[in-house]
Amino acid sequence: MELADIFRDVMRRYPTGVTVVTSYLEGAPSGLTVNSFTSISIKPPTIGVFITTGSTGYRAIKSTGLYAVNILKHDQDWIAKRFSLDPPGKRFIDLRWFRSRVLGLPIISDSLAYIEAKVVSEIDIADHTLFVGEVVSAEILNDAEPLVYHMRTYKKV
Repeated sequence: MELADIFRDVMRRYPTGVTVVTSYLEGAPSGLTVNSFTSISIKPPTIGVFITTGSTGYRAIKSTGLYAVNILKHDQDWIAKRFSLDPPGKRFIDLRWFRSRVLGLPIISDSLAYIEAKVVSEIDIADHTLFVGEVVSAEILNDAEPLVYHMRTYKKV
C-alpha cells in the first residue's frame, strides 16, 4: 500500500465537523462542502479554510476576497452531499438561504451557525490554498446537534 493510501485511510478515522463555505462567483451564489475548517485565533477572531486550488470555490473566494462558513446541523447531510457532488450551478436550486447581515454572503437557512470573513492571507500548500480570514461577524442560528464526518459517513454526535 502506498503512503498516500495509508494516509487517506488514517484521516478517515479522524472525525470532523461539516461546513459549507459560500461566496459569490460572477454574481451568483457559490458554495462547497468543506471539513478542513479551523479556528486560528480568538483575538483577533481569525479562521482558515483549505480549498482545492483552481476549483469553483477557490475562484469565488479569490475573486471576492470574502467567504462565509456555514456550520451544518445533524439532519443536513443532504446539504453536505449536494455541495460536494452536484454541479456548482445547481447547488442553490430550491435551497433556503439568505444574505448575511454584514457582507451579504449566502447563508444556508437553519444551519447551526455561520461566520463571515474577509481574506487577509492566502497560502498555497500542495493542491490546496489556505484562505485565512478575519472574522467580521458570527451568528448562532439554532442549538441542534452538529453534523460530523467519520469513516466516509455523515453522523450525529
